[in-house]
Amino acid sequence: MNPDLNKLAKERYTWHNATNNVRVTPLRFFYPTDEFDIAEIVKDAEQQSLKVRAVGSGHSFSEVAVCKDYLLSMKKMDSVEKTDAGLLKEACKHKHLVTLGAGTILMELNKKLDKMGLALPNMGAVDFQTVSGALLTGTHGTGINQPAFPDMVRSIHMVGTGGKMYQIEPDDGITDPVRHTDKHGDSIELIQDDRDFYSAVLGFGGMGIVYKVTMEVKPAFWMKESREIVKWSALREQLLSGEFMDMVEHTDFVAFRVNPYEVKGDHTCALVKQHIIPEDEQPRGWGARRRNILSTFFGDIEYLIESTIRRINRNPKKVRNSIEQALKFTRDREFTGKSFKVLFQSGISVVRHGISSEFAFEARAEKIVEVLERIFVLAKRNAENGNLYQASHIPVRFVQPSRAYLSSAYNRKTVYIDVPLLHKTVGDFEILERYQEMMIELDGIPHWGKVNNKLYERNDFIKSKFCRHAAWTERRNLLDPKGTFLNDFIIKMGLA
Repeated sequence: MNPDLNKLAKERYTWHNATNNVRVTPLRFFYPTDEFDIAEIVKDAEQQSLKVRAVGSGHSFSEVAVCKDYLLSMKKMDSVEKTDAGLLKEACKHKHLVTLGAGTILMELNKKLDKMGLALPNMGAVDFQTVSGALLTGTHGTGINQPAFPDMVRSIHMVGTGGKMYQIEPDDGITDPVRHTDKHGDSIELIQDDRDFYSAVLGFGGMGIVYKVTMEVKPAFWMKESREIVKWSALREQLLSGEFMDMVEHTDFVAFRVNPYEVKGDHTCALVKQHIIPEDEQPRGWGARRRNILSTFFGDIEYLIESTIRRINRNPKKVRNSIEQALKFTRDREFTGKSFKVLFQSGISVVRHGISSEFAFEARAEKIVEVLERIFVLAKRNAENGNLYQASHIPVRFVQPSRAYLSSAYNRKTVYIDVPLLHKTVGDFEILERYQEMMIELDGIPHWGKVNNKLYERNDFIKSKFCRHAAWTERRNLLDPKGTFLNDFIIKMGLA
């Protein structure tokens, strides 16, 4: 090994994800500081016929980050800067573009963007993911007219096989090829090709190590959130009448959560609506700017979540009422704040202990009703036949069509239906496996960052649901002919 690489590496270091359900001890664990370190690591690995992977904050519950050879932490690559306008095409110079280190944590990114007068157009429910981790597993957020993470990206900066550096963009990329060559010569190859870009932008790092991304963001904006408690019977009627989906189409951000267990003859739902508002319309009252403080506070206390897990395991039948009270507890009249504070939805300790399986469906009211009512039946069956209870509500979110080839929202308006629970409650993975089987039967398409081990047995299903999988595989093989970045997850999913 190159002696300089020893300074960046640990031997036999065990990495695990946030919930500790995925663990791996690679031959070497590296902390690169720039793309040149990554290039040297890749070249060293290829000399020994080893694989290379990168990890972020470990938010993903899936095995997407597992690598037994060389594993790279991107935590030291956390730069945030406005994109060099001198390299852009004239038509793109008016865009709000920022170039971000792959290891940038979203919490820090939001703060830095805010100081620059900018904001992400959308984000998932949490903010401790890294930029590359959120991107390469398809993090989506909610809002049927809002982009998921891969669809905010305009340029990918990547180290590929042989340590070669690439900048990959769509056909109509933002970068002027002449200006790019004048600055970088042949040290960074500019590729402007839809096939390469829409493969690599959601590619699990299977084509190279992404070290920077350029994203299109927005001027900073404020949002107003309202939450109301409704019964499933009423929401179901609104769905089937078309009223609810019309509201989804005309509201900036919409989601709802439903208790999978019936209480007093119905299922309780918490409906969340979020609207973008001009800053000069923001209310001045302290209360209007504060989400339910108790629910936020409790979500950040580690021992309370651990106590909840113990309590559930001792007396699982109380779960249905616990979920009921938790949903009602989050009721707010109104909450107004900066966009990233409103879009953040989960306490840190809850996220660290939570795992889930999540599937995407066409955003049709009839399908939403069908899937949720099948979840109700299965939750009841698990409880009655095995005393198995899930410890959380069911979140339902909406996403605009994506152009990324392996996005589960590819080319269609999509609803994501999530089944979260607390890790280490009795029967946790057994419950998730049963839900996976049910979701597959209903033609649900998996979220790559969630627990999806049952799909290892269903490569035929994946190929039938991702119509661009062959194009993705072709581009992966062209960009990585030596298989340096091919991992077990890609192989198990039948995408190699």
